[in-house]
Amino acid sequence: MTDLIALGAAGVRAYARGLEVVGDNVANAESPGYVRRTITPASARAGPGTPLSRDLASAGGVDPGIATRAYDALKAKAARNAGGDAARLDARADWLTRLQATVGGDTARLDGALGGFYDGAQDLAANPRSTAARTIFLDRADQAAAAFRGAAESIDGLQSDLAAATEAATSEVNGLTTSLAAVNVELKRASGSRTTGGAAANALLDERDRLLAALSGFVRIGVTEGKGGVVTVTAGDGPAAPALVDGGTATRIAVRDGANGAELVLDPGHDARAIRLPASGTLSGLIEAARAGREILASLDTLAARFAEAANSIHAGGVDATGADGGTLFATRSLGVVPGAANAGDASVRVEIADGATLGDGYVLRRAGSGWMLARADGSGTVSGTATLTLDGVTVTPGAGARDGDSFALVARDGAGGIALRPLSAAQVAVSARWLGDGAASNAGTGRLTVTLDDSAAGLPAIGAYALRATAGGFDVLDTGGAVLGSYPTGAAVAGAGFSFRVDGAPAVGDTFRIVRAGASSADSGTVRDLLASRDVGIEDDLDATVAGLASRLSETLRLGEAASALASDAKRAQDAVSGVDLDAEAAELTRLQAAYKASAQVMATARALFDELLAVAR
Repeated sequence: MTDLIALGAAGVRAYARGLEVVGDNVANAESPGYVRRTITPASARAGPGTPLSRDLASAGGVDPGIATRAYDALKAKAARNAGGDAARLDARADWLTRLQATVGGDTARLDGALGGFYDGAQDLAANPRSTAARTIFLDRADQAAAAFRGAAESIDGLQSDLAAATEAATSEVNGLTTSLAAVNVELKRASGSRTTGGAAANALLDERDRLLAALSGFVRIGVTEGKGGVVTVTAGDGPAAPALVDGGTATRIAVRDGANGAELVLDPGHDARAIRLPASGTLSGLIEAARAGREILASLDTLAARFAEAANSIHAGGVDATGADGGTLFATRSLGVVPGAANAGDASVRVEIADGATLGDGYVLRRAGSGWMLARADGSGTVSGTATLTLDGVTVTPGAGARDGDSFALVARDGAGGIALRPLSAAQVAVSARWLGDGAASNAGTGRLTVTLDDSAAGLPAIGAYALRATAGGFDVLDTGGAVLGSYPTGAAVAGAGFSFRVDGAPAVGDTFRIVRAGASSADSGTVRDLLASRDVGIEDDLDATVAGLASRLSETLRLGEAASALASDAKRAQDAVSGVDLDAEAAELTRLQAAYKASAQVMATARALFDELLAVAR
């Protein structure tokens, strides 16, 4: 009779434990990382006899067993990998969208500014002596340079935000690996205790899997599970992949874009070792987006350099309103101010660069006591003072609020970030060509004179004007006094004095031409016409192609991202089918366990009633 009571009691305990597990599942159905628990009751082994009871030959009822997690390692790995691939493309798409918005707006302004520059040149070519047209041309040139700088500054700002996001993601990775190492330590303790497989161990395993899933969202990982659920985590899943977590030890990381692509730097503060960053996870997406930003900025730098080089070369070959040779139109190098990362103060710095200053590799400004020190980046020259400092034509004025030890790097900027209009007056705009050539109105032949600026040419004496007179099969070059300086055949290229020329066609004997150096207030607009012709080099077309290329890259990323998200959802559903909590299934299990619990309780009640009847008969 006592055996019957013991059997009922064992059933009550077993099914009560089952009801607890179902309750836990229902309560944690929405808890992130929770894995469904199950128990599998089994027949309890017979117990040994005692002085008051015989040795049991039959089973000892129901053993509730321990709660186990419904976990499939292969499905968990597939979900981690698919999620990491989707996270990579999501991060890349997010930042490429921001980059496109930034570049699209800036390049629209830049495109308009370049169009305005050439429109100003067109107006100036039509009115070469107009001071107003010269002033408007300079203003349009300044707007074009400012548009290049604005685009570069916007991309630089976005790149700084990307760098901050990458650093934050790296910190999260280091936090996750540290937490995983701590969980490994706790799992080792649990595996050696009498509660192995109990609620505490299961909770640790849930936390382990949650951390692994979060980590795989940042970087592709390989996971090897050992005794008690302790895991070794590697960067990538290849056989030679380096360990990020090994037992209770976590290796810190950093990321960078190396010469051969994105790199993961292991233990950057001590024994730094770079490996290729697996192409999965948010870190990879951030690096790829940053690389795209640098490529766009490099494209803008190239376009700005081409624009400035063409404009400067053409402008320098002309003559301004005073009769002087034209100079460069745009400066192509400036200084960007980068505050030191450890600055404790909030001072700002104003920088002015003298026209024609040679900036070298940049400068360093440092606060020392109550004064400042400005030094070249290579340390070859310094100046000190308490207020405004000037070195190599660079004038630096620090603002208030600095602390001792604060520093600022004055970084040399070329390309789009360095272009600026030089401080020119309207009279210094070179509109006319330096050398002018024409033929007499009375010429009877079809000869054509072409004069080209050539600073290296030195074939004729340097005088202000030359006369050409056609002869049979050629022509003579005369000075202002009529003396013959040389005779040349028709069609031959002739070196002058700072220019070269040729006469083509069929001039009639006696036809005359002249070559004259332009003087002050010339009505010629040859230099500006050459500037307009340089528009054909395709800078605006290349700018449009750069924006179109970015849009194409973003579109491809979004397309791949949709496919990766679908795969990640499928993999997660497959994992949840095994590990997730289905409330309908739990409700059915609850009903079954309640019935079994009641049945076991009824066995105990029946045994007790029979026992009471037997006692009554004995009395």
